[in-house]
Amino acid sequence: MHARVAWLLAALTVVLSAADVWVTSAYRPLLSEETVTVHGFPFVTAAVVGCATMGALIVARYRRHPIGWLLCLIGVLSSFSLLAEAYSIWVVTADGPGTRALGGIAGWLSVLVGGQLALGALAILFLLAPDGHLLSRRWGVAAVATLTGLACYTAGLLTVSPTGFDLETRTPNDLGSRLLQLGILLIAGGLVAATVSMFVRLRRSQGEQRQQLRLIAAAVLLVAGGFVLLLVVELINGGKQTWIASLPLYIAYPCLPLLFAVAVLRYRLYHLELILNRAVVLALGTGFAALGYTGLVLAVAALVNTRTSGFWVSLAAISLVALAFQPLRRRVVRFANRLAYGEKAQPYEALSDFSGRLAETPTPGALLPAVAAAAAQAVSARSSTVVLRVAGAEPIVERWPDGVVTAVEYDVPVRHEGELLGSIGVTMPKGRKLRAADQRLLHDLADQTALAFRNAAMESELAAHVAVLDRTTVALAESRRRIVAADDFARCQLEAAIVRDVLSHLESMPAQLDTLSVVASGPAATDQLVRLVGRTNAALEALRELTRGVFPTQLIRSGLARTLGSHLSRSGPAITLAVEPSADRRFPARVEAAIYFCCVEAVRARSTAARIDLGVVGTDMVLRVGGISRDDIDVQAILDRVEAAGGSLAPVEPRVLSLSIPVEDAAPVAV
Repeated sequence: MHARVAWLLAALTVVLSAADVWVTSAYRPLLSEETVTVHGFPFVTAAVVGCATMGALIVARYRRHPIGWLLCLIGVLSSFSLLAEAYSIWVVTADGPGTRALGGIAGWLSVLVGGQLALGALAILFLLAPDGHLLSRRWGVAAVATLTGLACYTAGLLTVSPTGFDLETRTPNDLGSRLLQLGILLIAGGLVAATVSMFVRLRRSQGEQRQQLRLIAAAVLLVAGGFVLLLVVELINGGKQTWIASLPLYIAYPCLPLLFAVAVLRYRLYHLELILNRAVVLALGTGFAALGYTGLVLAVAALVNTRTSGFWVSLAAISLVALAFQPLRRRVVRFANRLAYGEKAQPYEALSDFSGRLAETPTPGALLPAVAAAAAQAVSARSSTVVLRVAGAEPIVERWPDGVVTAVEYDVPVRHEGELLGSIGVTMPKGRKLRAADQRLLHDLADQTALAFRNAAMESELAAHVAVLDRTTVALAESRRRIVAADDFARCQLEAAIVRDVLSHLESMPAQLDTLSVVASGPAATDQLVRLVGRTNAALEALRELTRGVFPTQLIRSGLARTLGSHLSRSGPAITLAVEPSADRRFPARVEAAIYFCCVEAVRARSTAARIDLGVVGTDMVLRVGGISRDDIDVQAILDRVEAAGGSLAPVEPRVLSLSIPVEDAAPVAV
C-alpha cells in the first residue's frame, strides 16, 4: 500500500512536470537562455522528477523511511510550484488563457509551495540522513527552527492578496515583510544547523554509514559549490544572472536526489572512494595543466620575439608544464587519497596508534579484533581476516567487520624467529587493487604484531593446558569419589555376606554348647555334636568363599587361569572359560589381579550364556566376555580397574565386554 502511494505521487510529479514543460513552451522557447536561467529547464524539472522517483524507490524498499516520503513530497510540491509559476508568467506577461486574478493566484500558490518549502524539507533530510533518525535529541532544535521558519514564511504570504500577486514585486505589508524575513532567516539557520549535524555525524561514523554520509555530503557540496559560484559570478557581473553561471548549480540539483537514494539504498557504496579519488586527481591535474599552460603561453608571448612561431611557444609551454607536474604528482595523489580515504590515507599514523594499544598486552580475544580492524582501516579494505595458530588446538579466527565472511584476496603471514604464528588477510573493494605501499604496510603490521601473536599463542596454549589440568583434576576427584563409594559398598556387601552366610551358622552355637555340657552322654549328644561340627564347617566354608572374593590366595599360588577356572566352576556350568596357550602362564600380579576381578565383576549377573576368552595379542593380554548385558554390571568399576593397570576398554559391542592390558615381557612359567 505504501509503495503504491509513493509511485502514485511519482506519477503525479511526472504529469505536473510534463504540463509545466507544455505551458512554458507556449510562451517561451524551451532552450532559450531565459528559460534555462530563470525557470531552470531542463535541470530543475529533472530534479523534481528525480526526487519523486528516488523517493518512491526508497519507500518501495523501506515503507516507513522518512527520507523516501520527504523526497516524494519535494517532488510533488516542487512540480506543482513550477507549473503554477509557468502558468502565472504565461497569463501575466504573455496574455495566456485566464484572467489576471487567476494568474496572480497561480503565482501566489507557486511561491507558497515553492523554494522555501523545498529548502525546509532539505534541512529535515540532512538532519535525518541516512537512517531516518536525528543524531541526538538536541538537534531537534534545528528541525523546530526550520518548521517555525516555514510557518512564518507562510503567514507572511497570507498577508498578500492572491488575486493581485506579482512574482516580480511580491509587495506584502510591513508585518508580512517581517514575517517573510524572519521565516527566511529561520529556514536558513535550520539548513546550516542541519548541514553541521550531517558533517558531525560523518566525522563520528564508521563503515557503511560513513560511505552513506559521504555520498550525501558530496551532494551537499555540489549544491553549495554551485550556489557559491553563482553568487561570485553575479557579484562580478553586476548582479546579472547568466545561464552559464547557473549551470553548475542546476546540474547539482538532479544529483541531489540521486545521491540520497544511492546512500539510503546502499547501492555500491564502496565505489565512492575510488570515484572520488580519481575525480580529485583528474580535477587537480587538469586545473594545474590549464593554468600552467595559459600562464606560460602568455608569459612567453610577452617576452619572446613575436616572430617566433606560435607552435613552438605552445610546445615549450606543454613541455614545461609536464616537467613541473611530475614533482607535484605525488602530492596531488596524496591529497586525493587523504580526501577520499580520510585518516586511512595516513596508514602509518594508524599503525602508530595501533602500536600504542599493543603496549597494553591485550588478550587474544582483544588482540585479534584490533589487528583485523587496524589492517582493514589502514589499507581501506572491505574486510579483513586474522588467524592465530595455536599448537594442539584449532586456529583462532577473527574478522572485520564482525561476522562478515569473504574470500581473502591478499594474505600476509605473521612469523616470529622463523615460526609461522598466523596470518593477516584483506579483501579490497571492487575496482580497487592493493597498492605496493599497502602491501608494505601489511608486512610492517605483521612484523609489529609478531611478538604479540607469540604472546597470545602462548597464552592460549597455557589456557588450554590449564583447561586440561582442570578436567584431569575433576576426573581425579570423581575417581576418588568412586573409589570411596566402591570401598564403602564392598564393606557393606562383606558385612551383609558375613551376617547372612557365616553368623547364621554360629549365632545359636553358644547356647547349644551350654546345653551339650549338661546333657548326659549318649546317642543324642553324639548327634547334636555332629550337627554342631557340620554347622561349624559350613560357616568356615562360607568364610573361605567370602575371602576368595576379597583376594583369593589361590591367585598368588596357582595363577590366573586355574583361579578363574576354580571360581567359575562354583558359579555353575553355564559359564565357559577358553584360555589360549599363550595366556596359560604367569603374568605380573597387577595384570592377573585386574583380569581376575574384571571377570568376577562381569559374571556377577550369572548370565546363562556367558563365555570368557583369554589370550595374548602382541604385548597385551586381551579379555573378551560375551553373552552379558552391560546394564547388569558396573562398567565404570571395570574401567577404573583396567585404566589403573594401564589398559583400555574396546569399543562398545552388543552383549560383549572386551578389554586389553599391557603385560611386561616375562619368560613363560609353567603352571
